[in-house]
Amino acid sequence: MKYGLFMRFVTCIAFFSGISSQTIIGTVVDAATKTPIQNVNVYIKNQNVGTATSSSGSFSLDYSNDKNIILTVSHVGYKDKSVVIEDKSKPLVITLDEMFFQMDDIVVTSTRTDKLHKNVPVATEIISRKDILDSGALNIEDLLNGYSGVSLQTSVDGGSMLNILGMDSRYILILVDGQPITGKFNNHVSLDQIPASQVKKIEIIKGPNSSLYGSEAMAGVINIITLDTSDENFTSISIRYNGSENKLKSDGLNHGSESIQFSSGRIVGPVTASVSCDIELIETDKTIQQIDADDISKYSGTLDLKWKASTDHTFGLKDIIYSHTEYGASSLMTTSTRINRNSASVNHRWQFSENWNLSHTLNHSYYSRSYVQERPWGDLVTDDLTKEDSFEYESLIQKETASGVINAGFEGSSASYTSDRVQNGTQRVSTASIFGQYDFFIGNALNMVAGVRLDHYSEYEAVTSPRIGLMYTIAERWKIRTTWGKGFRSPSFMERFIDWNHVQFGYRVLGNSELKPELSNGFTAGVEYYHPASYQVSLMVYGTDFKNLIEDYSIEAGLLSYRNIEQATYRGLELQGRWIISNSWLSSWGFNIVDNRDGAGKLIPNTQPLSGYARLAYKSPKRFWNGSIRMKWVGPYTPEDYNPDTGEYEKAGNALDAYTILDMNASFQVWKRINLGFGIRNAGDYIHERYGPFIGRSMFIEISTTI
Repeated sequence: MKYGLFMRFVTCIAFFSGISSQTIIGTVVDAATKTPIQNVNVYIKNQNVGTATSSSGSFSLDYSNDKNIILTVSHVGYKDKSVVIEDKSKPLVITLDEMFFQMDDIVVTSTRTDKLHKNVPVATEIISRKDILDSGALNIEDLLNGYSGVSLQTSVDGGSMLNILGMDSRYILILVDGQPITGKFNNHVSLDQIPASQVKKIEIIKGPNSSLYGSEAMAGVINIITLDTSDENFTSISIRYNGSENKLKSDGLNHGSESIQFSSGRIVGPVTASVSCDIELIETDKTIQQIDADDISKYSGTLDLKWKASTDHTFGLKDIIYSHTEYGASSLMTTSTRINRNSASVNHRWQFSENWNLSHTLNHSYYSRSYVQERPWGDLVTDDLTKEDSFEYESLIQKETASGVINAGFEGSSASYTSDRVQNGTQRVSTASIFGQYDFFIGNALNMVAGVRLDHYSEYEAVTSPRIGLMYTIAERWKIRTTWGKGFRSPSFMERFIDWNHVQFGYRVLGNSELKPELSNGFTAGVEYYHPASYQVSLMVYGTDFKNLIEDYSIEAGLLSYRNIEQATYRGLELQGRWIISNSWLSSWGFNIVDNRDGAGKLIPNTQPLSGYARLAYKSPKRFWNGSIRMKWVGPYTPEDYNPDTGEYEKAGNALDAYTILDMNASFQVWKRINLGFGIRNAGDYIHERYGPFIGRSMFIEISTTI
């Protein structure tokens, strides 16, 4: 009896041992390169069992002794794969095919919440890492020109101004890793300070966003997200030579540059670190309109550190530096300019419960610009030094609910501006802000985001900025998006306090300390058809009504200042599309109609009513080479020049004909991880002596490697 009972016990143990968990081991590699892939999701179908691959691409999974084991393998940028396990005793080697082009990505900027791009209620565009690498762009300014409904318009003073929804740089908040760029000199920001090689992706949010970001975010927000080491160890080096020709001069190449870019990232236990640097040397001449320097040198670099102290606490440190020096000489004037820019931030994120997290960020930004003009015989004309120094603090708390996410936060900032161009030498402004937002679903079809922000400036009355965004899924692939919000822009230091005598041009600019903040009431409304594996088409109409719009005017002949005008109205339409023709071919295109008018119904100066872009990209199946063609088209318009004597914008004598800018580039894998790239910018060699572009056809060759 006892013996029979014992045998039954042994049999039971053996039985259950037979169905107890066993282990599948394997490795996931890239199908083309055979290199391991880190952080691949591996799941056993219908068993709710999963894991992620290590830095070596390996994984192990415990399973019950079922006859049919099916693994589901997925990773961002690769095609999902299902694998039927027949022999469970052998280690697996699973290959994944890269998805060269994809429609979706994670968006964080538009709602400060991680969401799939297709599920964001606010009109948002993404320039992915693949797009950046395929473009052949050297810097952000080059990259944005003609991408994602963002245009770069050459101003009459030789600078470049970004344009979103018909509004220029003054109404676009530009961030680097969530922190504002300082040193908006003359309302322009030189985006060539950020090398494209250091950028992970760019998120472009269109429409009023002051409820989340405060001043300047009336047309939208551009968040430039730099590379980090969250995914894998890497080292990359690229060397580029660029030569340009200009129709204004007949002796061929007269504008050349050399650049070298380096970046590297490492993961050591709980610490990740990455560094990058870029050096660019430019030689040019002043026969190219608006370029007054013979030699230009640019240096930039980033340092990024992250420490995961525990499962609940993460700390980060990021520092971005930029230096720009230029020198020019002529028979009448010698000029030298030096620009330094530094932005350093520390942050802490605390996940204090499953659904609650709290983050803190402290940022210090510094900007300086030295400008010296001398006569060849030694007489000093100008010795101008401008400094901007600011501190910003942000605290953000986030709560995940069953239906959505709640964000609430506080921001405080203090900025000082010291310049020979500023009245009384130094001016200071401080700001305190609170904001809140609820991003939630109503049923399965309606996603709503509602937020409000209160900003208190030391120099102005408090400003309240609400925003509402809706996304409604009509059918599986049809969506409607609409946003409404109020925005504002505080006058810049230069607009309020400048006192600058342009000796060489014979006029003086005097700021107006009585300027009021610009206020806006804006909306976007659009419809989108989305097919994740094939194409996407969207149509959006937008409008913004301004109050207290700031414009320059002439107090008297030779004396300029700024004033508020009562109102202005901006209207427009944007049509965009993307089509994944095959796994190797991608096309994208867009068309814009803009109608910007002041309170009297007069067209806002230098409005470009019609513009469009198109791009065709190719990647070979084995990744041996890729290429793209990009076209930007600007329709006919009549530019207007500012007359300092009358204080009015006056139409140019002749309207500008429509023109097209064509860019081409290609990259080849010449040996293992070594790539050779070349390209042509402005292939048609179009320039305009007065309104730009001023530099004609340019060609570059580049060699790069990633280890």
